Amino acid sequence: MDTSWAIDFGTTNTILAKWIGTHAIVVPIEELADYEPAWQTPLIPSVIYFQDANKAIIGRPALSAREILPSGDIQILSPFARSFKKTLARSSQQAVAQVGMETISARQCASVFLENLFENMADYERSHAAPDPSLKKRLMRLLYFWRKEGQVTDLTMTVPIDSFEPYRAELGQIARKLGVSRFRTLDEPVAAALGYGLDLSEQKHILVVDFGGGTLDLALVRTHPFSATGRSAQGAARRATLIAGRGITYGGETIDSWITDFGCERLRAHQNVLRPKLAEQAEAIKKDLSNKASIADSSFFLLQGGRIEITRPEFLELLEQRGLYKTLETITEAILDDCRHEVNETELDAVLLVGGSTLLPGVRDLFERIFGSQRVHYWEPFEAVAKGAAIFGAGYSVDQIVHHDYSIRVYSDSQNRPEYERLVRRGTPYPTPKPFETRYYAVAEGQSQFRLPVCEVGYAGRLSLPWQRRSNGNEYWIPTGAEEDECVITLNPGDTVRLPAAGAGAQARLRIDFFIDENRFLCATIHDLLKQKDISTDNRVVQLR
Repeated sequence: MDTSWAIDFGTTNTILAKWIGTHAIVVPIEELADYEPAWQTPLIPSVIYFQDANKAIIGRPALSAREILPSGDIQILSPFARSFKKTLARSSQQAVAQVGMETISARQCASVFLENLFENMADYERSHAAPDPSLKKRLMRLLYFWRKEGQVTDLTMTVPIDSFEPYRAELGQIARKLGVSRFRTLDEPVAAALGYGLDLSEQKHILVVDFGGGTLDLALVRTHPFSATGRSAQGAARRATLIAGRGITYGGETIDSWITDFGCERLRAHQNVLRPKLAEQAEAIKKDLSNKASIADSSFFLLQGGRIEITRPEFLELLEQRGLYKTLETITEAILDDCRHEVNETELDAVLLVGGSTLLPGVRDLFERIFGSQRVHYWEPFEAVAKGAAIFGAGYSVDQIVHHDYSIRVYSDSQNRPEYERLVRRGTPYPTPKPFETRYYAVAEGQSQFRLPVCEVGYAGRLSLPWQRRSNGNEYWIPTGAEEDECVITLNPGDTVRLPAAGAGAQARLRIDFFIDENRFLCATIHDLLKQKDISTDNRVVQLR
């Protein structure tokens, strides 16, 4: 039986876990990992150092190799890449590293990183396999000699809750090219709810705060009671329901940049030249000051010929002034408001803190002040996501929701510009009834083709977008400024639908019935009102996130 592996692929660190029949364990890859000093979790730095475009080292060895590179402008590409997950999520073809004259895209970077990771996972599997001299075992090895022993074929990867569908698809394509035959994704905070080690034998409402290196994700999850056999009272398998989710690009790297700014402000000159050197030390200073409690404690930027001190009180003031605690409060209020129709704040059974950034000073205090210390748990800040993904891969079912709004791009004659007609509202559970939504569209006189461009619309850190309901009952949004670039990804530029007869007037010509199937596909039946027949039936248009 294939081993069910899980990867918590983080912006800063990556953690591996697998299911071993009765529970999930975190897997240490000694050659790649650093151990987090307080919790002793094996963290694989999400970094890569290229020897050439197709060969690289990852994790801790890559950090060591980085030391031989001269400090320079952080905007200049080098053989060393970090934080490439962010770029993969929005622009996978963008260059994130360079070897000689050859640039390396985020997609290439992720592919080589995961390939190296898979090789180490296979080595771990082989080295920990129980010896079995039986004839059956030997025959199986002969029959499958072509298959690399320990190869990763069953995998769950976690994704930020506000990531777009193309990011999930990118991970799936890379994994399948590397030999994974059974691939799934799971939202990081939902995984944390499964992997935290709470007693799930009763229904619980759990708020997960996943504050990592690159993202801040919150999710409210309802777990359903099950018996010792793993079946619920209704006979369903172990199951959880995602009620609401929120996420923004805001994490430990944000704090690192604040600390770097602090150091630059203390320099009398050469701020731009020395900034990369300060940026390299910011994460270590953040961890050092987070682990210290005395107001007399301090940490230092070390520069040739001197140092820059930052005291713990200055660090705390920096977090306050830059709005860390206000941001946490605001997004917490937003998710509680999202699910207020289903779960009252007083009905929350637990608040789980996950991710290294929850160890920043004042973060735990803030959530204990809001929810009370008895409901706030923080004993699994690093391992819960990976363990939960392994549990999910082993068969724990999660009823999920659509995380973003989905819209049809149409043209506004009054505004003389494109606008977006909302089709699917964020938070919609799937599969939906059939039909879930019906829309009518006119075609211009003489028009013989019709396109249906479907777009994914996220908040990009905003609390909401100004959708406006019009007299036809539909909601529309016209983006301003940078909103379109930041919030919209076109999933399907519009498959061409040929009309049996050209348009002949302004009246509605097409009726389109939409629904979302169990695999998150938006499906459409297009009916020609003029000819009174279907042009297409239950056609899969795009896969939603």
